[in-house]
Amino acid sequence: MEECVSNLLSKYQGIFASEAEQVFSCGGRFEILGNHTDHNHGLCLASACNLEIIASVSKNSSEKVLFQSLGFELDEVDLTGLEPKEIEYATSKGLIRGVAAYLINHGYKVGGFNAYSESSIFKGAGVSSSAAFELLVGQIFNVLFNEGKISKLELCKAGKYAENEYFGKKSGLLDQIGVGYGGVVKIDFKNIDDPLVEQIDFPFKDLHFVLVNTGGDHSSLSNLYSSIPSDMYEAAKACGHNYLVEGSLEEVEAHKSEMSEMAYLRAKHFYEENARVRNAFKALQDNDQETFLKLINESRESSTNYLKNMMVESNYKGSPLEACDLLMKYSDNQGAVKINGGGFAGSVIALVSTSKLEKVLEKMKEYYGENNVQEIFVRDSGPKVIYNK
Repeated sequence: MEECVSNLLSKYQGIFASEAEQVFSCGGRFEILGNHTDHNHGLCLASACNLEIIASVSKNSSEKVLFQSLGFELDEVDLTGLEPKEIEYATSKGLIRGVAAYLINHGYKVGGFNAYSESSIFKGAGVSSSAAFELLVGQIFNVLFNEGKISKLELCKAGKYAENEYFGKKSGLLDQIGVGYGGVVKIDFKNIDDPLVEQIDFPFKDLHFVLVNTGGDHSSLSNLYSSIPSDMYEAAKACGHNYLVEGSLEEVEAHKSEMSEMAYLRAKHFYEENARVRNAFKALQDNDQETFLKLINESRESSTNYLKNMMVESNYKGSPLEACDLLMKYSDNQGAVKINGGGFAGSVIALVSTSKLEKVLEKMKEYYGENNVQEIFVRDSGPKVIYNK
């Protein structure tokens, strides 16, 4: 870490011709349980991870943020004009402006700063690099201009607002909370504006998280992603509700004839996945590794049979389903594995025992490439300062 910090300080000085005052760090997040439950106000189990964005930072005397990320052009954001700009959709400039706008609108202070950042979050990992960036920027404003008094949830809301209104992505709060709190968190989205967050340490020392990026182009999959909440809303409406959280599986069974087969199956996944989150959180509290792994594998089976987001149509090769099958094969059907994120393409997450880890990493890297397979670790904190001058 010392070498990394020294590198960031040196590069900052080369760009801005001055010394950085602080270095900030923010990790990504991965999903443990609760696949496609947040949009219907359900339960999720997520964790911050060690893949991170690190930035060397100092205040400047202007009302501008100058943000240089490795491999990208310098972003310059004038904080005297914080209205959304369509030209900044899907850009880091939009996220910086959006976070600043939220904080100003909620009575907090913002100001100009210079930053140079590097990231270890590899492309397509499904660990929320945009949320990590939002929370990093929010924490910089928090520490530099607000004495660190902005709450974790408020910073998460600032990130969501920026992503929704300035980046053009209508996501919920799952990514931001997973990034912003640190450790393993159970999130109850019943009150979407004030979710209940419970933190817990990960107790299983013999289990290792392995993240596999299967690749695939997400740009053509938007209709598949959106079909999942749409089907769940259809099932809720058939039962007289806006969201599935307001009803029960018994109601869905009773109104099965009033909804499509896919709506029924995806609603069934929602209720059973919520139960798995509750039971998995208890298994963590009870140090019950066997039950915990069983629930992860049940989630994978539900994604395959009910949610149907493990591959695109019949394209098994290169799919998350294939990656799950390979992970179970190379771990000798021990441990657990499931989809990580929206599904259809992208990444999967596995829990592998120490005795199987070396073999799993070797075989999966042979198949997917060195850069697409990593062991990742639970990060115990949200965004934070890791160096003060």
